[in-house]
Amino acid sequence: MKKKLLSLIFAFVCIFAFAGCGRGTTPSGGDGSGTIKNPWWTTEGTLEQEDGKVVFDEVEIDLTTVVNGEDLAAFNQIIAQFNAEYRGKISVISTSVNQANFETTVAQQIANDSNAPDLIMSHQKGHKSFVENKLIQPFNETMEQSGIEISLNDYAAGLAQYSNLGYEGYTFGIPADAQSMVIYYNKNMLARYGNKLPQTHAELIELCDEVAQAENIKPIAVSTSLEFFPDYVFPTAIVQNGGSLYDTENYYANWASDPANLQAFKDAAQSLRDIFYHTPALADLNKGESEALNNFLNDKALFYFGMPWNLNSLVESYAQGHGNLTMDAVKENYIGAASVANMFALESGTEDGNKIFGDSHFFAMSKTVTDVNKKAAICEFIKWFTQTGSVGAAWAEAGHISASTIIANTAEYTENSVVTDYITRFYPDLNYFVCAGNTPYYSDMATQMRALFVDLMAESTGAKDEAIITSAQDDLNAIIDFILM
Repeated sequence: MKKKLLSLIFAFVCIFAFAGCGRGTTPSGGDGSGTIKNPWWTTEGTLEQEDGKVVFDEVEIDLTTVVNGEDLAAFNQIIAQFNAEYRGKISVISTSVNQANFETTVAQQIANDSNAPDLIMSHQKGHKSFVENKLIQPFNETMEQSGIEISLNDYAAGLAQYSNLGYEGYTFGIPADAQSMVIYYNKNMLARYGNKLPQTHAELIELCDEVAQAENIKPIAVSTSLEFFPDYVFPTAIVQNGGSLYDTENYYANWASDPANLQAFKDAAQSLRDIFYHTPALADLNKGESEALNNFLNDKALFYFGMPWNLNSLVESYAQGHGNLTMDAVKENYIGAASVANMFALESGTEDGNKIFGDSHFFAMSKTVTDVNKKAAICEFIKWFTQTGSVGAAWAEAGHISASTIIANTAEYTENSVVTDYITRFYPDLNYFVCAGNTPYYSDMATQMRALFVDLMAESTGAKDEAIITSAQDDLNAIIDFILM
């Protein structure tokens, strides 16, 4: 109880810390009924056009991105490619800010108009807070004036649905990609056990049980100490069992107050216990990342739950540790790709079982941009990034499946070996990809979800699940109540 109280006090302190950025703004509603009576953005200047196209002349765009891992080098190469193609017309200067500090840093920069970016590329889950605090502006007016149209019909519907951020008729964000935790597998080990990947939760447990007993290993290498597992896999287990993370009408947690949702949370917890508390154990609950990875690299695990942008380093490490194999040889003969889809649904064959919860990078324009030429240049860059096949392929090689149906239908993308052998196997159907949606309380929800995961997994049975889930729900809703005071 003392630990829980301290956690809540810390959360309230954080709320006060962010109050200067308008954190207490009352949401307008996430059902598409939001209205904008007094726009908080302005536009000035005129566009020079020739043959119906905007003529750009040395327009500079400051872009701040949350991309900060192994994929940053690839992102910078893509930016360099754009700058080369648009030399003398548009140049993009990119800055990377770590995910942990992104929303706070960027919000303060824009609110204070101090070193504010013109364009941001960050996770969709943070954009509702940006719009509620009037930090970003829609693209509609600029697209109409410039003729640079970006139709949301050209993007995965499951992601594009979040673009209006609750304001019907407005486009505040353009989806670029999607990413979640994925599964790598040892091809040689799988071949010894029928060479067939599991398609359901029951098949996953059955296969891993067989491998565990025969090989005397824990067949799933995973680290739950990293936030990626509770942030991606735990919510994936919830939505695969028919659950939801909040009430979309009011953004409050309904984890226990809704009986059906309570059951989904319980089933999600059980699906994970089936792995960690199985006899023999199929995975270690609190293994460190380096140890989990080393087990997989040393052929002591059948599966490795990791991140898609680590593909190249994973393959390179495996190649070096096995007689300096070529990376192509490792991809072809040693390390394969599988999806978390259907792996946690206790009932097989349901549509919900196909769902994967994760993040999606969206582009959004800062309210500080007023020059119509810069606004048009931003639209030009976004369209290029999200509708050019070679760009989509390069970004996929860095671990990100494209959200663009235009890119998904280009030869550069469909014939790329990383796309065919890994990316599309990680994500079999992007229409079932689920994001946090338009809640302005994602940060608070994520914090409580991580704590809930730890508390649930501390129990080997579900006897205390309802009490644990109810307590976590009430804690989150108390925080939301406090914000709305």
